[in-house]
Amino acid sequence: MKQYSADYFDKKFHILFDKLSIKEGFVDAIKKTRQELGIPKDGFNNKLEFAEYLIKRLSKKERREISLRAFVEKYEKIHKKTIGEEDKQPFFKEFSKKINGKDSFLMIMICFQWRLEDHNDFFTKDHVVSHGKENSKLFSKCWAIFNKFFALDLLDQHIAMQFIEKYLFLGINGVNEYIKSKVACPHCRHIGVSHFSPEKRNMVAGKDRYPFSGNYIFNERSVKLLSSYFDSVFILIRPYAVKEQVIQYIEDNWNDLKEHMTEKNSFYKQLGVHPTKIKESDIEKNQFVYDLYKLSKKELLKTYQGKQDLSGKDIYKERIVSVILQEEYSIEMSPDAVKKTATRFAKSIKVKREPKDIRDI
Repeated sequence: MKQYSADYFDKKFHILFDKLSIKEGFVDAIKKTRQELGIPKDGFNNKLEFAEYLIKRLSKKERREISLRAFVEKYEKIHKKTIGEEDKQPFFKEFSKKINGKDSFLMIMICFQWRLEDHNDFFTKDHVVSHGKENSKLFSKCWAIFNKFFALDLLDQHIAMQFIEKYLFLGINGVNEYIKSKVACPHCRHIGVSHFSPEKRNMVAGKDRYPFSGNYIFNERSVKLLSSYFDSVFILIRPYAVKEQVIQYIEDNWNDLKEHMTEKNSFYKQLGVHPTKIKESDIEKNQFVYDLYKLSKKELLKTYQGKQDLSGKDIYKERIVSVILQEEYSIEMSPDAVKKTATRFAKSIKVKREPKDIRDI
């Protein structure tokens, strides 16, 4: 069986980010949003700077509220238990003594930075990071960019949104750190494969409900989560199954599993989405060819520094681009290859939003 290394997944994550970053208008939208939010033009250099930015957006009242939350977390971690009725008096006595009516800048910083390390949840939705009038608006800024640029050819909605969040606030370093932490986690590195094991918190609350009672059902939040995987096939593994049996099941039934997904998701085919879609490609070279090709013939002739006469009416601009690439950049590419490369790249930077309705196929 083929083994997938960390390097393999590292390349795939970077390819997905490249596919997002070349979308027409994406970088400009990021820059515009950074300007609106008062973020440095290339994002913050590190999480420390970002945490300071978040704190400065809080009012005095909001800082005190965050200080209390941070202190609760610290207290519960030290005492290894949640605060109950019997703990409230000693907790507030200790809190009042250390805080003395003020907020704790250092404690808030530590609290924020800890949350910014998460590679699963969106930090702009975290109840602490998004606390306060100003910081509560940050997720909606990311979501607006996502809605504008996400399309099926980017494959994974969650990964794309993580890229947007990290890139907006922390620049390319934030994206690279996210990929590094994602690849280091065996649960999270597998693009397109994950697992969900329901717990009590996923069920509707009620003391009379328990497994096998008939009333142990998913709550609304869990239903929404599972509904987001409408395009997937669920593999259910019971407690008494063994690893070898599960692997054998997938091998025996792989064709059926893929057929089930293909049948109900035929709109993916319209956009050329298939299992080997995350391929390596020379994006920089392809973009350079595209940038040359989209110039007019007149502009290309001004750009050309060679001695050939390329002004004839029977000479098309793909021929001129081919000559420029060969003579000035030592890139061998036929006129036909130039045209195909530029055309493919032009399609890749468009946001494809309107697949036909599945019922029309």
